[in-house]
Amino acid sequence: MLRSVLPIALLLGATCFAADAQSARAERMTSVSPAHCVAALERRESPDLLRCPTALHTAVQEARETCVEAGGKLQGTAEGDVWALDVDGDGRSELAFELDGNVSCTDAWSIFSCGSLGCPKALYALRDGKWTAIGSLSASWPEQVTLGSARSADGHRTLEVCPRDGCPERWFYEWQGESYEPTRADVRGTRVDVASSVHGLYPLKAATTVRAAPRANGAGVGDYEAGIEVAIIGTVEGGDWYYVSPCNACDSGFVQRSAVTIPN
Repeated sequence: MLRSVLPIALLLGATCFAADAQSARAERMTSVSPAHCVAALERRESPDLLRCPTALHTAVQEARETCVEAGGKLQGTAEGDVWALDVDGDGRSELAFELDGNVSCTDAWSIFSCGSLGCPKALYALRDGKWTAIGSLSASWPEQVTLGSARSADGHRTLEVCPRDGCPERWFYEWQGESYEPTRADVRGTRVDVASSVHGLYPLKAATTVRAAPRANGAGVGDYEAGIEVAIIGTVEGGDWYYVSPCNACDSGFVQRSAVTIPN
């Protein structure tokens, strides 16, 4: 029964998502209300699926338990921030959302927060009658997530994410059989390999300029002293450069691989 009811409910609330799969992008579900999810839990009633899809209902239930354990009371927003996108072309929308912005916990306000950068959106799909997380997308607005042209053997489309205005970075999430993973990025025209790159925090060997492009004369986006740790995001394809993030509030950019100390 669950498998038959939910697709109908989702399509009634978001009829456009299967209409044009070739140009589809994520869209906010305007019918969703986390406050309704919380109220249904408190009344021990089944929620209206259009206002509280099962994936959100389950997440809100777990959030309520976490909030109570922290000594607070869970509250839901009147209008939800839940996105829908048909990633595999089966006519049924997958859902993407995070707890922060949908619910809050009184007396423990930061419990669902991820700081100034915000939380990634968990991507959920209905698998064998159960909503399961199949990816995590770093995006703030639904318009930043679109379906790419590449398609896996089982129909899953590559997801393209532009997390900033003007799209200086375009991230590609590819289907790996069970989940979506970020595999590469295009940074101002430079292809960056994410999947097979070194990752982690590593110190700079000497004072280094982080550059906007992988060139010795590229414009600088920040100067950093020796010993500062940078997070390696990926490796420039066919080049001797890393794409790095010096800190959460810093601009990301490129440094030569020889500038970073990486233990053997």
